[in-house]
Amino acid sequence: MNRRPLTSTRWFSLSGRELLVLGVGVGIVLLAMILARASGYIWGHGEVSVSEEADVLLQPARLDINAAEQYELEVLEGIGPKTARAIVQYRNEHGPFASLEELTEVPGIGPKTVEKIRPRAMCAPPSTPAKRDGD
Repeated sequence: MNRRPLTSTRWFSLSGRELLVLGVGVGIVLLAMILARASGYIWGHGEVSVSEEADVLLQPARLDINAAEQYELEVLEGIGPKTARAIVQYRNEHGPFASLEELTEVPGIGPKTVEKIRPRAMCAPPSTPAKRDGD
């Protein structure tokens, strides 16, 4: 049998200086990754504040009762689910409200309720399609 002599294989055929440069490069990359991760952990988290009013939704300055959905109307003072449903139903049957005072025609809403919601509600004029020259 012919036997071949075993030859040693070097995984890196680099000189000592080249291996040192490679090691320093890898070390710099790892250090940069660690610093980026640490800075993101330290400065990346904003301040967390806890308030007692946990599930508070931001409300618009004034709610247009001609465009608001039932759940939006319910956030107005003195308007519950039943009254909000009645407002939407009245609006669907009779068209948009011309003024807040017209809300008194909805069952369950009186002048006192209108005054309660006045600071937070409004009646935007309904949009009408623009007339064309041929009309």
